[in-house]
Amino acid sequence: MELLFYFYTILIMIVCIAVCAVDLSAFFASHRRGFLFIAAFFAFYFCDLALIFEFEYAGQNVPFSLEHFYAINLPIVRTLLAVGSLESLWLLVCDYFDVRNVALLVSPAIMFVVASAAVVWLMPEGPFTQWLFYTLRQFFLIWTVAYCAWRYLHATDDVERARMWRHLTLFVIVCIFIVLIMVEDFLLIIAWTPEAATTPNLLLLYLSERNFSENILAVIFAVFALREAVEELTLRFERPPASEESGVSQHIEALLPSFSKRYGLTPREQEILALVLQGKDNQNIANELHLALGTVKTHTHNIFRKTGQPSRTDLMRAFWGQ
Repeated sequence: MELLFYFYTILIMIVCIAVCAVDLSAFFASHRRGFLFIAAFFAFYFCDLALIFEFEYAGQNVPFSLEHFYAINLPIVRTLLAVGSLESLWLLVCDYFDVRNVALLVSPAIMFVVASAAVVWLMPEGPFTQWLFYTLRQFFLIWTVAYCAWRYLHATDDVERARMWRHLTLFVIVCIFIVLIMVEDFLLIIAWTPEAATTPNLLLLYLSERNFSENILAVIFAVFALREAVEELTLRFERPPASEESGVSQHIEALLPSFSKRYGLTPREQEILALVLQGKDNQNIANELHLALGTVKTHTHNIFRKTGQPSRTDLMRAFWGQ
């Protein structure tokens, strides 16, 4: 049993380090801040796992009582590591929606720290206190997914909705695992009574601060993050990033290489497509690129033909829905 938990923890820690390294590489190659936030999430999560691993390793030869089972070890450090990983995810979401409001960016993290401090220092030690301390993390995630759902429901642009719809699978997975994490914590901390069970003390040690559903969700995040990062690195190897990206242009630049590769668009057609996606008409495109209007019309016609889209609206929907 000890060996199983040892390799289990080591494996997840290796996954975190690997994803962190790959996403940092993708960030330096593409300058997309989203990759930096993902790397930060896995760096903080790795440190959290390392703390658990150190606690388990140091406590193997020490008697482990039920008081330790319901204790919150190093609450300040655990809170800082948790807010680091959760805030990284929140900043990733804010970057996706181009949120620039500083209060909105930092207020969830501040509220999380204040609530965690209140639980630790104002509530007596026990099962409910421990459960609430760890469930605050799920409240943070619930806020994050609720904000995503709110943005989708209040989006007035079909193109914007299509862009968000691309991530429906990940959204559903996160919602399901939030419920699973909360159920696992409730069953292990609140519903289960260890004193009534014939459980070895070492097993209590391994279960005291671990949530398997949370670990699985982190691995799922890793799969999605690695896929995005590897695709980005592959495409950036073929086409270097633009020197400046902002707002909608940043999202266009992120998806344009894969879309263009799929339909065999030339570099000039990619340049014109980026401006079409920004809502510019042929005359404005011609002025910006210093091309003849007829040349722009020809390139636009070729884009429609290659992608099989009859109009600009359909082309935009196809691009954001890829």
